[in-house]
Amino acid sequence: MSNVSHLKRLSAVRSNAGVKFLTPCAFPGSHCPLHSALALAGNIRGVSSLVIGTPECVTYSRVVLQKPGRRHGELHWMYVLDAHEVVFGCRKGLLDAIREMDRAGAKAILLIGTCVPDLIGEDIEGIVREAQQELSARLVFITLGHFKCNSFPSGSWNMLKAIGSLMEPRTICPQVVNVMGRSPDEEHIPMPPLLSALEKRGFTLRCLAPGSALEDFLEAPDAAANLVLSPFIDPLAADMEQAFGTPAFRLHSAYAPAKIDSLYAALAEKLGIQWKNEFDRERSEVLSLQEQAGGRLHGLRYVGAHLGPLSALPLAAYLASLGMEPLMLHLEEFWPDDKEWVKALQAYGYDPYVCHMVNRDSDAPLLERLAPDLCLGELSGARLGFPCVPHLSDLYGLCGHERTAGLLRKLLHALEEPGERNDNGTVSI
Repeated sequence: MSNVSHLKRLSAVRSNAGVKFLTPCAFPGSHCPLHSALALAGNIRGVSSLVIGTPECVTYSRVVLQKPGRRHGELHWMYVLDAHEVVFGCRKGLLDAIREMDRAGAKAILLIGTCVPDLIGEDIEGIVREAQQELSARLVFITLGHFKCNSFPSGSWNMLKAIGSLMEPRTICPQVVNVMGRSPDEEHIPMPPLLSALEKRGFTLRCLAPGSALEDFLEAPDAAANLVLSPFIDPLAADMEQAFGTPAFRLHSAYAPAKIDSLYAALAEKLGIQWKNEFDRERSEVLSLQEQAGGRLHGLRYVGAHLGPLSALPLAAYLASLGMEPLMLHLEEFWPDDKEWVKALQAYGYDPYVCHMVNRDSDAPLLERLAPDLCLGELSGARLGFPCVPHLSDLYGLCGHERTAGLLRKLLHALEEPGERNDNGTVSI
């Protein structure tokens, strides 16, 4: 295994810095956190941004946000450091730029420091404190030096935490629930049964995700509960738990039917409601699929590639409960709560290699040498000599039993032999 000797086992990883690239890549720019931070900032109404960096960063930023002004009055500007500022700092010029954005009508300005300001030790936090006293716009900042953040999710969750720092305590509205990780514009994605059941009981569901407005985030502390559907927004949910006591129900990491039932029961108790038989059909379906999958999946060795909206370690822990052994996992991010999933995998006796996969042409041959039975996720067109489970992005927006059922169906489908499908679409085991 000398070809992966540079990688760490999961048990040796303490943070995202410990997750190494599987193979060298000439352009790992897709992992730059600036991209995801800008994409998110450009999709929250009322949030303006100011990128502080070199001409290379500014050019890259314009690929993500092509227009400096947006339809709701947001401003997305770039501050280009000159040679003098790289040596002596940019305090004066940056203050002038912030004041100009304030005069232009920006409501909230997100300052994004890139690699060079971070390397030279520019005190953006001090500049924000100094400028805030004279401005009507609210200021927040994040630093996203790629040399410290070797993956793109950190751009999203750092940006969301920065927006969360503008929140203030509010009177709790018992009939309001925040749905964190689902956009209000996603009407084309089926409503999960859990959310439909809450709406039928008269609850107002406030979506917090790309497509939401700044006001939605600022009003969020009045909710009775946070339903967390995505790992990208979980750090903000954790901040709200600590600052406002808003309980978080982490549906994005729950796959086992018993765990899902426990979360649903705890949510009902918190909201003072009772479920009837709304989830019986989905529960029965997933239990049936688990029974089908038991004999087929047990003992299989797999590699985890790009999983789309799914977090790798909670999923690996669930698959371990079905007897599947992870050989290597692609981790886009080592999340703050991943340590509990490391312990869960260790309890099953598994300690896989972890890595970033960004170069499919070189990654695929290494994965084949591991001789897995299955590849979970996608490698963007690479041809592999073993079955893959693609299109996991189809599970985006789902939660609870229906998401687990969708996952199991994909796994079983990938393992089917020709002619094994019945006329009614079920799988013969």
